[in-house]
Amino acid sequence: MLPVTRRPAWWLLAPAIGLVVLYVQQYVPSLQIIAQREAAVAASALLLIFSASLVSTTAALEVGRDRASCGMTEVSVRSKIEVVAVRLWPCLVAGTIVQMSGIFVLLDKAGSAPDRFPVLITVGLLCALLFHAGIGVFLGTWLRPRFAVPFALALSYLWLGFAWSFDFVPVRYLAGLALEGCCSPSETVDISAVVALIVFSLAGFVGLVLMAGGVDSRKLRPRGNRNWLRLVAGIATLGLGTSLGLFAARDVGVNPVVARPLADAQCSNSVPEVCLFSTQLARGDTRHVYADTFTVLAARGMPKVTQVFSISGDHEPVLSAQGVANVVAAPGQSRSAALESAASTFAVAASNTECGDDVSTDIYGWSEVLKVWSVQAAALQILDSEEREGIPDTSFLELISEPGETDFAQQWQVLSGFDEQSQNDWAASTYRQLSQCQVPAQLGVGPR
Repeated sequence: MLPVTRRPAWWLLAPAIGLVVLYVQQYVPSLQIIAQREAAVAASALLLIFSASLVSTTAALEVGRDRASCGMTEVSVRSKIEVVAVRLWPCLVAGTIVQMSGIFVLLDKAGSAPDRFPVLITVGLLCALLFHAGIGVFLGTWLRPRFAVPFALALSYLWLGFAWSFDFVPVRYLAGLALEGCCSPSETVDISAVVALIVFSLAGFVGLVLMAGGVDSRKLRPRGNRNWLRLVAGIATLGLGTSLGLFAARDVGVNPVVARPLADAQCSNSVPEVCLFSTQLARGDTRHVYADTFTVLAARGMPKVTQVFSISGDHEPVLSAQGVANVVAAPGQSRSAALESAASTFAVAASNTECGDDVSTDIYGWSEVLKVWSVQAAALQILDSEEREGIPDTSFLELISEPGETDFAQQWQVLSGFDEQSQNDWAASTYRQLSQCQVPAQLGVGPR
């Protein structure tokens, strides 16, 4: 057995860890993973570009040494499985250390979190390293090290990049990088995506090792029935693993997530009732802000909201006919951010109304005016003067106001000059019109 100092995996371990730490600090924003262990570990899927390439290249170099040093008449006294295990364990241990280092840095960046450590995602990512070890074993057996190492590096990168961008979505989950699309405070990982990764990686590793055993004569075309059998068995195993992986991921969407059940949410005793998940409450409880916002707007003439929750899903309306609002809530958000999220509900619901192509695009501009009004009306009664700084943000009204068309910024100025009752009447009327795909009339000089 070679001494530790001659193992290439150990030479590259420290630089790989350094690259992982730099990548995480530079390219993974804290807001993406704050108070979410599951999201933090899933974000480490991108680090496979470092850990997997380390495993494949060092495996090719380790196995290539045996190929280069073995004489024509020499016979191995150890089984092929034992030889592969002895050669691969440093590569896999080093790759695991790199991947886990990235996970620990991401968990530290996420901070304390109420959710559990996602063991299944971690196992899936570590299994992905086995597949890349198999790539190194096959190429290291078939090619000389000078060719096997760069080819192993290129093949690992090509597989990770190709699978991640493939149009047929289930293929993306066979490589592992697509797990980066998980998760959010209101979404958890789709287990099928991780199962697909584990099944494919394990079967792929076995298949590639069997194929390597069939081409150890240094030619791609095997010699002898035994080598042919190994090659065919390896290809069949790789094909079976691919089929099973694709089958497991057949129903997984572009993002490997499913909505958290509303039963897991924690509901307040306020009116309206506000239900948020523990992750959304991890950096401060803003449920009272949501409740107060809808109470204030109901008093100003907007529809009454009876329940508030924050879940994902295109099938969930922003505001239902029963008065159930679906808002955006994130851990660590400020009171002003929570208020804007709640106050925007009516404008977003109105703009989401399915209207024909013949409806004027002004309908979206008026939705923005309604949004600005709702935010200001609620902020004046709920937020302190310091919290109201920069609220409402009217910059978007100026962006959508083009010469020769409706000047929504000017319309807001006119509206803000109305007395409170006139503003209430305008808001209620505008929301009703927008919900019916009708464009409100432009404002003139109203009551003061």
